[in-house]
Amino acid sequence: MKFPEDYSDSAQSAMNRMFKNVEEVVGGNHVASVLDGAPSAGGDGTLRAYIGLEPSGKAHVGWILIADCVRNMLQEGVQVTILLADWHAWVNDKFGRDMEKISIAADYMAEVFRALLGFPEEGVGPGQLNFLMASDLMDSGEYWEKVLRCSKGMSLARARRTFSIMGRSEDSSEEDLSAFFYPPMQAADIFHLKVDIAFGGMDQRKAHMYMRDVADRNKWTKATCIHTPMISGLKGRRGGRMEVFDHKMSKSDPANAIILHDSAKSLSKKLRKAYLDQNDSDSPVYEIARHIIIPTLGELRVTPKPEFGEPSTWTDTDKLAKAVMGGEVHPFDLKMGVAEGLSSVLAPLRSHFDDNPDKLQKMFEIAGK
Repeated sequence: MKFPEDYSDSAQSAMNRMFKNVEEVVGGNHVASVLDGAPSAGGDGTLRAYIGLEPSGKAHVGWILIADCVRNMLQEGVQVTILLADWHAWVNDKFGRDMEKISIAADYMAEVFRALLGFPEEGVGPGQLNFLMASDLMDSGEYWEKVLRCSKGMSLARARRTFSIMGRSEDSSEEDLSAFFYPPMQAADIFHLKVDIAFGGMDQRKAHMYMRDVADRNKWTKATCIHTPMISGLKGRRGGRMEVFDHKMSKSDPANAIILHDSAKSLSKKLRKAYLDQNDSDSPVYEIARHIIIPTLGELRVTPKPEFGEPSTWTDTDKLAKAVMGGEVHPFDLKMGVAEGLSSVLAPLRSHFDDNPDKLQKMFEIAGK
């Protein structure tokens, strides 16, 4: 990733390592300045990053991108907080607003990320991972003061434009006032935690831009925002212009998503039916190869039946797409190669939950298998 020339060489090098799998960096000058000795948001020189995630269901393949982002920052000494946004999930009608079920989902979510990250050191110091329930954050009167300050000057129209952060359309909440609290709550999370880096998928961009506007109005630290690529649902992004949430992978439609607990057989079945436009390297099959398999395994291996060709390995999805378009690789063989690669990527997580099934079993009980 190319950063402005006025960043020091050491800051550019560190940021390239910690942000190497992101699609966009907004306001990177704050992180660059802290790396060069300026005060962090917490005033102690420690960079702090945050992502807020609703405990709303089973893990899907997009969580791997989040885990990679967390891993890269932890390795650079960034303290990372994963906010288990239980009340945000309640506002967004997850699990029928049953807080007991949301809490079970939060415990499961934390366990998935621990396993994906290889059980890193936990805490609030440099290079440590912290899991925090939003309900604990909300016990503070100072937090609610920030919610009000973040709400001041926000029009209802602006609030509606950020509803994509909840996976909702702009006209979805005419009879739900609580939805309008969600954007200022998310902004308040960032300021209350004294965050230097706010991160999430590209679907969080509108909320982060709003947060930066609030920071300007209140003369608060304006966090750098980083956005990971979105993995499209297996049905693809067919049709005209769509909001990000219209085509992103979501566990609400299991047939359209790769769930991290899918068996090798299930992965093969889902990829067999996945949308693949041979002329579009942004099709979901290519996205999974580009963002998940190749970064994790170093390559994608395609193994056709012997009578149909020789095995091949790929490290560049653009070249792979050209090979598919040119008939060198059959689309079906590509899909099966992606299924096998995903199975290898998910093997450690599968092994962990085979040995420690309790949280996953509880998740299945409230969300179904």
